[in-house]
Amino acid sequence: MTIREANRNDLTEILQLYLYLHEESVPENTEHLQTTWDNIIDDKNHHLIVCEVDCKIVASCVCVMIPNLTRNVRPYAFVENVVTHEAYRKKGYATACLNFAKQIAEEKICP
Repeated sequence: MTIREANRNDLTEILQLYLYLHEESVPENTEHLQTTWDNIIDDKNHHLIVCEVDCKIVASCVCVMIPNLTRNVRPYAFVENVVTHEAYRKKGYATACLNFAKQIAEEKICP
C-alpha cells in the first residue's frame, strides 16, 4: 500500500474511482475538465490523496486548506470525497488516506 498525493497522470483512475462515490458516469474529457484538474493539481492548498495497491488507486480523499481570519489567522482543513473501491473496502485504505490528510493539516495549521 502506498499513500501519496495525486499527480497529473492520475485523473483517469480517480474519475473511475469516483464511480464508487456518487457519480453515475465519468465526465466527458473536455477543456473544462482538464482546466479543473490542472487547477486542483497546481493549487498548493488542495490535496487530493490516493491509496495505491498493486499500482491501482483504490481509495482517495480530498483535503483542502482554507484561509481563515479566526483562530489567530490560522487556516482550517476541509476533508471531502472520501471513497474506496468496492472490492477494497474494510481494509483501512480510506483511513490511511485520512491519516495522511491529518498529517498535512497538522503541518499547515500548526507550524
